[in-house]
Amino acid sequence: MKKYRSIIAFALLGVIQVAQAVIVAGGDGTQNTTAPSGDQGWSNVGRISNKPSSVTYISNNWFITANHIKELDTPTNVIFNGNTYNIDAASWTRVVNTSDGTGADLQLFRVTSNVSGVAGISLVSSRPSNGTSVTMIGNGYNRGSEIPSQGYNWGSGTSKRWGTNTIDGRSSLNGTYGKTDVLVTDFDNVNGQAQGASFDSGGGVFVNNGGTWELAGIMIGISRDTAEAKALYGDETYSADLSSYATQINTQIAVPEPAVMSILLLLGGGIWFVRRWFR
Repeated sequence: MKKYRSIIAFALLGVIQVAQAVIVAGGDGTQNTTAPSGDQGWSNVGRISNKPSSVTYISNNWFITANHIKELDTPTNVIFNGNTYNIDAASWTRVVNTSDGTGADLQLFRVTSNVSGVAGISLVSSRPSNGTSVTMIGNGYNRGSEIPSQGYNWGSGTSKRWGTNTIDGRSSLNGTYGKTDVLVTDFDNVNGQAQGASFDSGGGVFVNNGGTWELAGIMIGISRDTAEAKALYGDETYSADLSSYATQINTQIAVPEPAVMSILLLLGGGIWFVRRWFR
């Protein structure tokens, strides 16, 4: 794996930026805006309402996205599966690194009404090996004009789009919005191969585990030689490695809704009272 260049965040903050729809090599650049065969996680990716920045639905009304999206965009609603859902402001939960307790560039949040029409998705239980095929889905910039033998310019507008790639390696990024274990994919001149662009941050990276698609990563950043709006061959996309954080994420999203918790507490209190009264 080549030496990393600069980490690019979607917000285009000078040389430091965060991820954006995926740029897909080959074709005319307008492809892959409907679900791939077998869905492959397509139905689980949405966006926040005030910007195209991506979010990914896990289950139990919980979503995951990049921490920098919360910090930079202050989202209050998500658009998902044709519906708009309000974010429970009290539910924002920073994912942390268990090694030192520092915050990763990942945030969980819950919406205030039940998500309909989309099944939940499991997180990977172990780290995908190098060479594993992945499907990358986000809401970033459209592809612009081709730069012969080098790649593509970013175009205008954004779209939800998917592309494929393979895991090239694993690393750890320590940036403004958190230290994060990441999976690395490399952009090559291969038909259908994907590279992150602005507003892809928060989008999902999915792997096929024995016929079942699982969520392996969340796109958080890209590398480029410059801050120019281009996807050049050799650039990389960095996606939070969810195998490092799966235990705490699964624990958090298993927490019942506040109303359900209140009922459980009342029931628990009633049972305690009965036992006290009749013992």
